[in-house]
Amino acid sequence: MKVILLVIYILVIVVWAIISLIAMALAWLYSLLFDKERRPVMALSRVVARMVYLFSPVWRVRVEGAEKLDPKQTYVITCNHQSFFDIPLAFFLPLWKFKFVSKVEVRNIPAIGWMLGMRGDIVIRRGTASAAVAVMEQGTEHLKAGTSVFIFPEGTRTKDGNIHRYKDGAFRLAQENGVAIAPCVMLGTKGLFKGRRLNSRRLVIRVLDPIPAEQVKATPARELAERVKEASVEALEQLKIEN
Repeated sequence: MKVILLVIYILVIVVWAIISLIAMALAWLYSLLFDKERRPVMALSRVVARMVYLFSPVWRVRVEGAEKLDPKQTYVITCNHQSFFDIPLAFFLPLWKFKFVSKVEVRNIPAIGWMLGMRGDIVIRRGTASAAVAVMEQGTEHLKAGTSVFIFPEGTRTKDGNIHRYKDGAFRLAQENGVAIAPCVMLGTKGLFKGRRLNSRRLVIRVLDPIPAEQVKATPARELAERVKEASVEALEQLKIEN
């Protein structure tokens, strides 16, 4: 039965991806002419990405602390990184105007990678000197336009499921632009598939208490990174116990 569910799920997702990419391509063309921030693409991508989970018969998504985020405010959003499937889960946040910081290899992933390309997300080559410059320059441009920036501060996916060192880049970006930091943690995105089966799973994204812009500006970036990491580790451990 689980194999049949997987086949049906894949077929539905493929059909949905084809329809969605056509719609997003039209929104992308419109944005090239009339909207540099590509807001129509960002709005549409939120609907498209959420269906990765909503179409599944065995995955359930829960968002905790959504009320802590103001959809009208601009943030640097931070989150732990366990799986490629963190990306579609991020679209369940009550914010639709945000750009991801992602490595260039993600662009090569069918459907999702192409969607991120049309969104105009910030693409970096991890480990190069130009990566930090791209985050600061492009991130600043988006924040000034009222678009939040979503960053995985670990820089790469964790192999053991635990949260590792948070790098300073996200926090320096928030400091230099005078915006709040919105820390989040995710649980459940790792191990969604087992061979030819879908694993039943409850996926959770929890929003922690944002750090106001005033505190961000007054606190060294390294201290902010450690503070957010510690809060994220604690929240992730709580989620593991509760789920």
